[in-house]
Amino acid sequence: MSALLELEQIAVERGGSAVISDLSCSIHAGEITVVLGPNGAGKSSLLLAMAGLIPVTGRLELNGKILETYARAELSRQVAWQGSLPPTEFGLTVKQRLALAAADPAIDVEITATEMDVAALLSRPLGELSSGERQRVELAALMLRDTPVWLLDEPTAHLDLKHQIHCITMLKQQAEAGRAIVTVLHDIQQAMAIADFVILVDGKCAEGQGGTAYGEAADLLNSATLSELFDAPVVEQGDVLIADYGVTRE
Repeated sequence: MSALLELEQIAVERGGSAVISDLSCSIHAGEITVVLGPNGAGKSSLLLAMAGLIPVTGRLELNGKILETYARAELSRQVAWQGSLPPTEFGLTVKQRLALAAADPAIDVEITATEMDVAALLSRPLGELSSGERQRVELAALMLRDTPVWLLDEPTAHLDLKHQIHCITMLKQQAEAGRAIVTVLHDIQQAMAIADFVILVDGKCAEGQGGTAYGEAADLLNSATLSELFDAPVVEQGDVLIADYGVTRE
């Protein structure tokens, strides 16, 4: 099966320093690739590069065509990127925001709003929402765009436990429906729950000491690899990997 996104020896620079180096991987329909790494390592920059929003060196193809040759409108129909929350000062209501995102004006945004648990917010201005509510609205907007490739930067950030579970479940369902998903996560257990493949970004390529790694989740999600990646103790507890906070309870 051909890849939707193909990266070969990709390198990315931000602020004159290398943040991603020599990354090669293939992103296929129906698969979830989770990007893990410490703060400032280059995870967000990688997503921006995959979305065609910042330049890269190496070969980056979408559907067999060099990414930078796509017109922006054409690319936006194929790839959806969700980064940090957008400004809220434009005075839009939730319903107006979702209507703008819909790929087809005939789409009933209220159906998606109900699926993403934001139906009760439709008449509210975006600027009045909490960060968690705002995040859920943007996830609903992402669904309404209906692109084959999703690039998400910490989609569970700001969400309470109920909506984190809802988000992770939704991502699994979307992948099962044939979407290709690349998402940055910080929660190891969330990564274990959904990752088919993993990209590790250690933030050390500018120092010539490390860089990136790509492989199957079953091979890379282990205590030794993650402890080294985060420079923090990660231990196995049964079938689960958890951070070792050094706390014991009687």
